[in-house]
Amino acid sequence: MKIEILSRGAFGSALCTLDPGDELVSEAGAMFRASTNVEFDVTTRPRGKGGILAGIKRLVGGDSFFLSTYRVRDGAAGEVALAPTLPGEVRMVEISGTPWLCAGGSYLGSAGALDLDTQYQGLRGILTGEGVFFLRVSGTGHLLVNAFGRITELDVEDEMVVDTGHVVAFEEGLEYSLGKAGGSWVSSFTAGEGLVLHFRGRGKILVQSHNPRGFGLTIGPKLPPRS
Repeated sequence: MKIEILSRGAFGSALCTLDPGDELVSEAGAMFRASTNVEFDVTTRPRGKGGILAGIKRLVGGDSFFLSTYRVRDGAAGEVALAPTLPGEVRMVEISGTPWLCAGGSYLGSAGALDLDTQYQGLRGILTGEGVFFLRVSGTGHLLVNAFGRITELDVEDEMVVDTGHVVAFEEGLEYSLGKAGGSWVSSFTAGEGLVLHFRGRGKILVQSHNPRGFGLTIGPKLPPRS
């Protein structure tokens, strides 16, 4: 399978070329065009695992309840184009050996050979407001993530602090804990920083330049009431 990022910046998308035998999985509703020889199924389970419970975990974590699986139905190559709901960058991650954890809403699609599972965050997820589950992606293959705004890749060599609303995905080998941004909880929230994740170890983190939850809280009161 070949994946090409069609555009960078605010309106990213991805074009996936499938050969016979290839399989692509995506968030339900992410596909905006496909060639006529592509067929797809909509299911709650990745690679035949988890069933309805897996769908519920993804939904609680901020992702879609359903997943779409795409294949070509003849001997020719086919194309599937994917795009996220929010305007922002799309990034491809090559997974080999070290699993990645995707924050809620950042998973766009992946090669069918990759395993998708959910990892419970416990109290950390409830307090941060970013979802109770991370989506764990493991195996070997292409992973597509999306962000609100620009994606930046950061290398953690010891410690790093990232605002909870700006985490897109990170390597599983990194340890993380919930903490306050300022010297005290009062100064953290009055300064508008709130909660952060303290990462420790060695690995990569993808962060987004804008916070979708913060954007929603800002623009929500300005919208007209629902009729």
